[in-house]
Amino acid sequence: MVSFALKGAVIDYAQLEGRARFLAREKLPLRLELHTFGPRDLYDPAGREKCLANLNRLQQTFGRAELTVHIPFQDVNLVTRAAFDHDQVAVTLEFADRCGAKKIVMHRYWGMVYGDAPARSNRVEAAEGFNAAVRSLARQAPGITLLVENMGFYFLASRKRGDYLAGPIDHFFPWEVAAFRADMAANAIANVEPFIDVAHATLSCNLFNRLKADVSDLDTDPRFTGITQDDLDRANRLHPFDFLDASMPWLHISDSHLLAAPFPQDLPQVSLTSEGLELGTGNLPFQSLPEQLANGSAPTTLLLEVDPGKGDNYADNYAQCRSLKYLRQCFDAEMTDASAGRN
Repeated sequence: MVSFALKGAVIDYAQLEGRARFLAREKLPLRLELHTFGPRDLYDPAGREKCLANLNRLQQTFGRAELTVHIPFQDVNLVTRAAFDHDQVAVTLEFADRCGAKKIVMHRYWGMVYGDAPARSNRVEAAEGFNAAVRSLARQAPGITLLVENMGFYFLASRKRGDYLAGPIDHFFPWEVAAFRADMAANAIANVEPFIDVAHATLSCNLFNRLKADVSDLDTDPRFTGITQDDLDRANRLHPFDFLDASMPWLHISDSHLLAAPFPQDLPQVSLTSEGLELGTGNLPFQSLPEQLANGSAPTTLLLEVDPGKGDNYADNYAQCRSLKYLRQCFDAEMTDASAGRN
């Protein structure tokens, strides 16, 4: 079983209202992931109060909403000096408690570096450090679920070559997801769930598949930080949907560009930066997603994280709304086919 959600900035009432109106027209529950900026909202007392007022106004108009709060952007200067920004997650948890959100989204990272700077941590140290931080945060807010998202190869807003962050646990490969779940279970942490952003996973696949074809860059190219020889030994080829499983309660959905072999020596920029695309404008096979998520142990919410298209703006993000309708059609078609097969 799946449900659908849209994303909007909590500081911008017009965005929230636009999402709510579309969901109401589609006869879908008011389910939102709240984008936050940090200095403009959660880190500023007046900004926090404005956000809360926006949510009160929204729910007075459209009825009760199911809310999830996404942490603010990472501060590049901070996370390239410290291993992890514990405080921004703690602030997000506090805000979630105040606004009645039952879930937050946080990123999986540790010891990131900017561009071609030397690594500050290895895979084992980074995974252990991150897991310990998550366990501590989860115990501070047992009533809120921490949804842990893959970062992938993280280009900054300029998308210029070299303007990126990288770290040893960026990619959250399927075997890393399994190890993370095992760690949480072994420590009796029940309010943490890993999940995948499929566009981020596409960028990770492009790196993995290129490296699998030619490992000569394994130790010399900083773009491949976080992919080890042990990773390469586990799969011949990765597809972003290989990262997904039906136990994930949340997914970020947007289109991207998955490269096919033969892979060029120097990967094209589009294969490293394409995310947030309207469904159908990249090349991910969303028609196969229903089968991938079949027989799940719990409902999965599909959050459309799609940038505004041509002629759109962030309040009137028709590309995000069209993507939700397209995804619903994929699942409706699967249900129709399954029903026909039973008759």
